[in-house]
Amino acid sequence: MAGPHVVMIVANDIANDTRVLKEAVALGQAGRRVTLLGVSASGELKIDTIDAGVVMIRLPGKFLLRDDRNRRRRVRRARRLLMVSKPAPVRKALVTARLADLKAESGRAVAQRKAGAVGPLAFKAGTVRRALQRRQLTFSGKGAGLLNRAAQFEARKATRFWQRWDLWMTQQKRPINWRRVIPEADDYETIFASVLDRLMPDVLHAHDMHVIGVASRAAGRAALRGRTVKVVYDAHEYVPGLSTYPPRTPRLVAAWAQHERDYIRTVDRVVTVSPAIARTLHTRYKLDREPSVVINSPQLIDLDHDAPDIRSAIGLADDVPLIVYSGGITRARGVETAISSLPQLPDVHLAVVCVPTTEMKPVDELRALAAKVGVVDRVHYLNPVAPNDVTSFLRTADLGLIPILRYPSHEMALPNKVFEYTFAGLPVVTSNMPTLEEFVGKTGIGEVFEAENPTDLAAKVSKVLADPKPYRERAASPELRHEMSWEAQADNLRALYDELLGPVDGVEIVKPRLVVGPVDADGAPSAWVREIDEAEVVGRRLTAADLDGITHVVMEDWKSVLGSSDITTDLPLLAAARIKHGVVVYGRPDRPATRERATAYNGTVFVTDEAMLDSVPDSEWLPTGEQGTEILRKFIAD
Repeated sequence: MAGPHVVMIVANDIANDTRVLKEAVALGQAGRRVTLLGVSASGELKIDTIDAGVVMIRLPGKFLLRDDRNRRRRVRRARRLLMVSKPAPVRKALVTARLADLKAESGRAVAQRKAGAVGPLAFKAGTVRRALQRRQLTFSGKGAGLLNRAAQFEARKATRFWQRWDLWMTQQKRPINWRRVIPEADDYETIFASVLDRLMPDVLHAHDMHVIGVASRAAGRAALRGRTVKVVYDAHEYVPGLSTYPPRTPRLVAAWAQHERDYIRTVDRVVTVSPAIARTLHTRYKLDREPSVVINSPQLIDLDHDAPDIRSAIGLADDVPLIVYSGGITRARGVETAISSLPQLPDVHLAVVCVPTTEMKPVDELRALAAKVGVVDRVHYLNPVAPNDVTSFLRTADLGLIPILRYPSHEMALPNKVFEYTFAGLPVVTSNMPTLEEFVGKTGIGEVFEAENPTDLAAKVSKVLADPKPYRERAASPELRHEMSWEAQADNLRALYDELLGPVDGVEIVKPRLVVGPVDADGAPSAWVREIDEAEVVGRRLTAADLDGITHVVMEDWKSVLGSSDITTDLPLLAAARIKHGVVVYGRPDRPATRERATAYNGTVFVTDEAMLDSVPDSEWLPTGEQGTEILRKFIAD
């Protein structure tokens, strides 16, 4: 628990966010206590410990405000002036049934008249009444039909109107209120706020624009309690200039940019991914200092030549030219330009490593384009490999492509793939985005073509393939590789934190301390721990501040040591404090309920009745006396 606590927040499941994971581990390796908070993709609380002792917590959360916005939008679009209470087939069936009744009634009246049971006047009156009813039903059926056709006409017009309105609105950047357009930004507050307050961080590191408001507000609440919490905002992209493609619209981009603008001047430091974005943020938001740059580059590792490679995965001979694009598949990435260039590159094959998967609509559109230009047999689609395997996987290609289209965010970007290609030993051919053009020109690792120009792309690819050796030699420069490596970038991040928190004094030796409780009176727990110097029994609920110095906790009969109504509420706090925890279950409680609780709980479950071992998964028997004391000693030692 001791030492400054860095809590990183990210609006995703974390598991595949390589930048977030690398930054957390880099700080953990420098001796910082780092906790990662994300949103659970499964909807269940998940707590893991990754490299360098970093604790990764995925919180369950519901996007109530976003869902309410969508519900209200559906209600508005379903409103009609002509509301038809019953569908046409239903109304027709009702009329048919009523007409059948009238016909049967007529038959019975005729029979009664012949039998002399009904007089002529009564028979005539019944005939007139039934005729009027029949005519009324006929007219009502025709009227209902007209109403139905009118309602259908209105529905078609309303649907067309809303489609045009929605399309028009997606393009409108002003006027805008981000709370109405992207209420999910406030949903993140609901998901993270209470946990952040209990964790009592010293630094909040907000990854990307989605959670900058969450971090800023948490720091403000801490100030009300007399605590100082630093906030670092990590701008992964230039938000106002993000590329747009369904479902990301210009209006959504403008809303997120407004959200960023509202909070960016409340943070203590800004970090971003390229010098161009750093300069732009400094100027645009009038920041007191230029943001630090931590480029999102791969780790400098030796290529694993025994690992699977892209050429083998495709089944392509070594002498067949192979160019590769590896990354997200959207129209903004420009893969269409690469496919359109292939008719001008005879015998050249293109491998598209599709993130996150080959099974999605944009990839189907690429297949259709390849068929249209007649290069189906020369385009190969592959699923991504693990982040740490990317450079080794790409190594057998001949050239790496970055054909991104012209958006302000792209113009300032230094995407991770340029470093992945270079570390894999591949020359790079990129579209003429200013930052990439400057980088490629300075390093000499490739060529630049005009964005969205297949002919120019084909020319630059041909130039590199004709003589790749000079480009490969420059990419292999030890000085360049070190400058581009994550190891060098991690030093920049650690330097920033040294400025914020001061340098790490060294590794502190933590003495074990076990707390058992809360208990109402001395009983079995005191008997277990009486001979353990590092243990104590507590009868009161602890506060978050009390956890400092505690290394192990054993809770009694599912009672929260922190006074929560459910001990699962305590788990993120105990995990962030690096406290190993367990629960003691006494006697033979309701076995199904205990089994259900134990399944949801991720700590050690001790049972005092040996017969419970088979009922409670992964439980451990805790007998009384010296044997139980030794078990707790082992629990402390682990």
